[in-house]
This record gives sequence, C-alpha cells and structure tokens, in this order.
Amino acid sequence: MSTGFFGDISKVKYEGPDSTNPLAFRHYNKDEVVAGKRMEDHLRFAVAYWHTFTWPGGDPFGGQTFLRPWFNETMEAAKLKADVAFEFFTLLGSPYYCFHDADVRPEGKNFAENTRNLNEIVDYFAQKQAETGVKLLWGTANLFSNRRFMSGAATNRIRTSSPSRLRP
Repeated sequence: MSTGFFGDISKVKYEGPDSTNPLAFRHYNKDEVVAGKRMEDHLRFAVAYWHTFTWPGGDPFGGQTFLRPWFNETMEAAKLKADVAFEFFTLLGSPYYCFHDADVRPEGKNFAENTRNLNEIVDYFAQKQAETGVKLLWGTANLFSNRRFMSGAATNRIRTSSPSRLRP
C-alpha cells in the first residue's frame, strides 16, 4: 500500500519520555490504562484531513507555500491525496481521521458533478478504511469557505443567487 511519499519512514511507536527518536511518541501510550480505560479510549486521536493534506500552507505575505502533487482539481489527484493520507494515518497509528466534504473531492462545475465526485471519493475512502482499519471520527459539510456562506450557512438570510446581494 506504500505510495513512496514518506520514503523509508517506519510506523511511529511509543518509546517513552526518554526516547531520542524524533519520530516516536514520548507521552502518548495508547495501551496505558488511565482511570480504568486505555488511553486510546480516552483520547480519540484523529488526523484532520484539511489541516494535514488540503491546506496550501497559506502565508499572509506570499500565498501558498506547499507544493504537493495532489494540488489540482482532478479525481486522480483526490485519490492520490487519499492514498498518501491513509499511508500517513497508518504510519502514525492514528485510529481515526476527520474531514470536510470539500477536502476530499474535486470541485465540480455544478451540483450534479460535485455530488458525483463526492460519491466516487466516498467509495474510495470506504475501500481505504477497509484496507487500513482507520475509521472516520467525523465528517462535515464545508459551510464556511465559499463567500456564499459569509453571513452564515444555514442561518444566512441573504440569498446568494444575485452577486449584487453579496456586497456588504
């Protein structure tokens, strides 16, 4: 299942507070029992897909700073991003991930294409979950990035069908 994106990095493991390994858990021991439960059961450790794989590394003085091979709006790129992400989740030993709908699928030209893209990538994610055992902790609709949501999503009183209505 290796994409080769992470080279020869092996799975990150708990090595204790005295470890000098830069890729080791020093304090998070998923099997340690705390108050009668395993730490993994107390702390539902998840990787945020947007922050880790979709964020372009925005710099307020220079724009995008990350150049990643999946940064384009194709289904092939979305699947590559998923492949690399699930490899990362596995290397990190993360039992969960979370995402916004717009993180995982390319933007379509219209609602129907967006829906097709989302359905296709959801099936792909289901396959990746089955292969790795990594589960979805939560998924949510992105109701904040597009300016149509500038006054709120479900609570927005302003209709966005007319561009003139978007002006303050």
